Amino acid sequence: MIVNLKDSWIVQLHNNVEKGKLKINRRDISFFNIDMIEQAARHTVIYIKHCTQCQENKQLLLNISENFPKMLNTIQGRKEFTNNLDHVIKHLRVAHGVYPRGYFTAIYTFIALIIAAVFAWIVAKINLLSMYASMLIFLGIGMIIGWIIGQIKDSKISKLGKRLDKNPKIEINKI
Repeated sequence: MIVNLKDSWIVQLHNNVEKGKLKINRRDISFFNIDMIEQAARHTVIYIKHCTQCQENKQLLLNISENFPKMLNTIQGRKEFTNNLDHVIKHLRVAHGVYPRGYFTAIYTFIALIIAAVFAWIVAKINLLSMYASMLIFLGIGMIIGWIIGQIKDSKISKLGKRLDKNPKIEINKI
């Protein structure tokens, strides 16, 4: 997809985010993951012509980019900021298969730990190993296996250009 930067709403969004970052604490930038606004917008622009929800999310992202410094000053505003940004990210994940960085690594590691804990409990109950030894061994193995499988899946998503923290495959026309 070709994006013209002169008349693109992404340029306005980028400028709003950069101005807003100057108005908030540096720690809040990473804590609230402010850069995710631009990352979500880069992926939204790809699907905006064919998806009505992405068209609605465009305006939502522009509103977030303009108002996030004010939103982060109150507890209610922080909740609204997080809910709105999560709404956009969830739509990208569910409808278009765009996932945040480390999404599958976290999911598969968690699932593998649960399965490993069950196996460790069974081994301890039939007295093959002590509870401590079986938990240590099986949880370690489960964590490693889950992490490896998750990393493989995350790398596949990344190669497809569907990772949220990566720039999607778009051409930029600087007319």
